[in-house]
Amino acid sequence: MRTTTAWALRTWAKLTLLFAVIVGGTWLYLGSASGWFWIVTGGALVAEWYVIRQLAREWSWEARATWWWSA
Repeated sequence: MRTTTAWALRTWAKLTLLFAVIVGGTWLYLGSASGWFWIVTGGALVAEWYVIRQLAREWSWEARATWWWSA
């Protein structure tokens, strides 16, 4: 279970960093007054929400399969 938790946290951290770099790069390139910056930021927020949801789902499936009562 610890390996699954560590994997989920590592994956979440990597993808969050990727989204932050994309939003930061867009901000540096276009500035915050650009409409595209806000579209990219909104897309990153939706993607982050989706990633968290899917990682939590994956973790819970693994948890159900590996707890002591399922052995």
